[in-house]
Amino acid sequence: MQNLFNNKYPYTDFHQLNLDYLLSTYQSIIDEVNEINTWIAQHKIEYEEAIERLTRVETEIDTFEAQITEAFNRLKEDQQRQLDEALAQINTEVDEKLAELSAQVQRAIDEINSKFDQMQIEVRTEISAFKTLVNNEIIAIRNEMRANNQIVFTWVENRIQELINDLPEILTINVYNPYRGQVTNIQIAINDLYSLASIWGLTASQYDNLGLTAQEYDNLGLTAMEYDTTGYKILYPDPNYYMISPFNGQMVRVQEVVNQLAQFHKESLTAQGYDEKELTAQGYDDLELTAYEFDWYGASLIA
Repeated sequence: MQNLFNNKYPYTDFHQLNLDYLLSTYQSIIDEVNEINTWIAQHKIEYEEAIERLTRVETEIDTFEAQITEAFNRLKEDQQRQLDEALAQINTEVDEKLAELSAQVQRAIDEINSKFDQMQIEVRTEISAFKTLVNNEIIAIRNEMRANNQIVFTWVENRIQELINDLPEILTINVYNPYRGQVTNIQIAINDLYSLASIWGLTASQYDNLGLTAQEYDNLGLTAMEYDTTGYKILYPDPNYYMISPFNGQMVRVQEVVNQLAQFHKESLTAQGYDEKELTAQGYDDLELTAYEFDWYGASLIA
């Protein structure tokens, strides 16, 4: 504890000893701060000069950087221009080389085409000569074939004439004729057999009695065989199977008249009438109609 009589500040009790210490410490700090402020005041001008020098240096650096950038851009532009000039020169040289090569290729193509045209002319000449040779050979072969054909034709004509000359001997062959019951010439036997197959053939007078025009006869559509063998049966109907129709007065089959009469008694449906009923398959089955009922009374049985 300090001497009570040596204290810098008076106190009334022991607690003031600590206050005295605090006050003295505070004063020391104040003195140091004052010293610092004095030092700052002394070096402020130096600091401001240093800041000014730094500002000048920074400005010089910016100026140098701008100069460097400008110089670099000029260098870049110079290099680009030189590069463009070099590329242009190279392109010019390449174009000249390509033009020269193109001209050489075109000259080669022209030369090849000329040789090809000459070869075509030579080939066509050879082909033409070959065609002429082939045609001459074909003409010679044809002439030889004509000569040979003439020989063959002459031989065939002679053989045909020999057969014609021998024909009377062939026709004189005699056979047993079953129609006559005796031996006759073969031609007579054939004629007799054909006449047996033509029992329904028409005589000339029978045909004239029909009074048919050429168009009416053509409309019948008869073949020569039908006319020769069954002409009478076709053109003169059997009254047992034909009758005069009461509807048109023409000779028609009895079956046609019966069918026409049956139509008067039928109540049948047409296809259109059936469609108008709009029946389903099941609906039709449910009616349980017989075929007879459907054909004769369909119109009345199907509502």
